[in-house]
Amino acid sequence: MANFLLAVLALLVQVAFSLASTQDATGLFSELVLSNVKVVLKATDGSAITTLIAAYPKPVLANPEIPAGASLDVSTAITKGGEVFKPQQVKLMLKSKSLGLAAYAIGKFKSGSYALSINAAAVEKQIGKLPGEYEVTLLIGDPSAKGIDYVLGTVELRFSAASTALEPAAVVRTAFFQPINNVKPEIHHIFRAPEKRPPAVVSYVFAGLAFLPLIAVLLYVPTIAGVNFKGLTAAPLYSLLFHGGLCSMLLLYVVFWLRLNLAQTLPLAGIWGLFVAGSGYLLLSSLSKQRLKKDQ
Repeated sequence: MANFLLAVLALLVQVAFSLASTQDATGLFSELVLSNVKVVLKATDGSAITTLIAAYPKPVLANPEIPAGASLDVSTAITKGGEVFKPQQVKLMLKSKSLGLAAYAIGKFKSGSYALSINAAAVEKQIGKLPGEYEVTLLIGDPSAKGIDYVLGTVELRFSAASTALEPAAVVRTAFFQPINNVKPEIHHIFRAPEKRPPAVVSYVFAGLAFLPLIAVLLYVPTIAGVNFKGLTAAPLYSLLFHGGLCSMLLLYVVFWLRLNLAQTLPLAGIWGLFVAGSGYLLLSSLSKQRLKKDQ
């Protein structure tokens, strides 16, 4: 009975969770709705010059001229799911068609609707003195719904002749409109040129000179010191092991010079040195015993 009650409880929790998820998904993907969109061109004294009623997504501004002291006002009501909604961002963007720079006005919520206003002075403060044609866009965004980019049309913005503001500098231009001569050059790493070296023939000559002492030892020293090979027949096995060990040690030195490092060579030299020492001891012992027999 207890297991049955637990199963029923788990089923009820799962159903409740599914309903809550469905409601959250419905609220998340519900679209924003614009209503009562009004665009007003106001004169310097605040009186309305032109009043236009807009319906999203149709543009309503056909490039009217906005004098230096005039302003562009936009008001709209925003609803979501049939209720008044306050999104996180409501902005009016004026984007220059010549340079791509943009100025923004932040919407203010009052009495269930948003009001936005921008004029030449606000544009001049944000991007500098840049008269000409501007594209007007109403931007609305919130994480819980799909954003709205409502292009209201274009306007011709005029600035005061008495204004001392400068035109926008090249460094603040957008990448799309930035001239190619304003792009910084690509960085190339410069390395020091390699030092001049002598020809390979010189290296070979000095390498041959370095081997001259070894050649002298192998050819002339045995004859000067009276070295002979009579002992080889007295103990041929030990002689072969000893002299073969010496030749192998010399070969190890050559391999060390060409391939190995010191850490790799020392263990091999130590092990092979013990073999050479042992074979040399046996050779000398054998020769000594043979001499003692001859003396007796």
